[in-house]
Amino acid sequence: MNNNCPELSKTTKNKNNYNGPHNVLITGGCGFIGSNFINYIFDKWPSSKFINIDKLAVGASADHVIPEVRKSGRYTFVHGTLLEQPLVESLLKLYQIDTVIHFAAITHVDESYSDRVGTIQENVIATTTLLEAINTHGQIKRFVHISTDEVYGDSVNENIPKDEESPLNPTNPYAASKAACEVIVRSYYHSYRLPYVMVRMNNVYGPRQAYSKLIPKFTRLALEGKPYPLMGDGRHKRSWIYVDDCAEAIRLVTENGQNAQIYNIGTDFEKCNINLTEMIHNKVQKLMNREATKIQFAPIADRPYHDRRYLI
Repeated sequence: MNNNCPELSKTTKNKNNYNGPHNVLITGGCGFIGSNFINYIFDKWPSSKFINIDKLAVGASADHVIPEVRKSGRYTFVHGTLLEQPLVESLLKLYQIDTVIHFAAITHVDESYSDRVGTIQENVIATTTLLEAINTHGQIKRFVHISTDEVYGDSVNENIPKDEESPLNPTNPYAASKAACEVIVRSYYHSYRLPYVMVRMNNVYGPRQAYSKLIPKFTRLALEGKPYPLMGDGRHKRSWIYVDDCAEAIRLVTENGQNAQIYNIGTDFEKCNINLTEMIHNKVQKLMNREATKIQFAPIADRPYHDRRYLI
């Protein structure tokens, strides 16, 4: 796969008085995208201090942050949940936080179907609690909200990419929870002048991703020579962006994004799930010097609703 550089579909000219990140609170910084962002950005913001709060749910690990960062005096890890508002308020005050980058969320669609109430709790309620703490603190200069292309809903019959002005039409509990978070963030801007920017991203892949996600899961199955549990007819399309490209886009938006604006982070690397599975299978076979084998699939129940395509 090519690590396609991201393109921001809106200008990032800074019309605000944001002077850059100094003391940064990262939520969910032990998860996949959050930890990769910390590892990527640490040397690019050499004068910034980073506070990482994470509840260490399944798939997250404090060790996902590289040792060079963990050992630095500019980095602090706090084991906790955003639902603990007094804890969050104390961190904002103690470390004089001026920038918050909010990654923490349940991100797996299948998990959101199996625990719909829990998804609302961990995504919507936790985000609202964080915003309440930020409002009490009153010193935040930039709040970066990490969202998803799934809030736009299915693009199955469309060939024109969704832009930032497209209506939200989420079709699964995860996407609905993220859309709700977006609306709440915007309400805090209008009511309390929350200085936010927001990004909506394609599917992200890269190192330290949970094995429940398609690319690492199917890579492991390919190594083990096992069949692939591919949902539906496999013709569902997804666009994939490498995690460091995603981190660079978040950096650009954080530093230069216009206040109260939304930015799509997209890529032109789009594949049907069945074609991506074949690509993984053939690549692993070649790397392991194995004879070419016919790809095998394992039966698995499909989702109650399975978007055919997300196009931004």
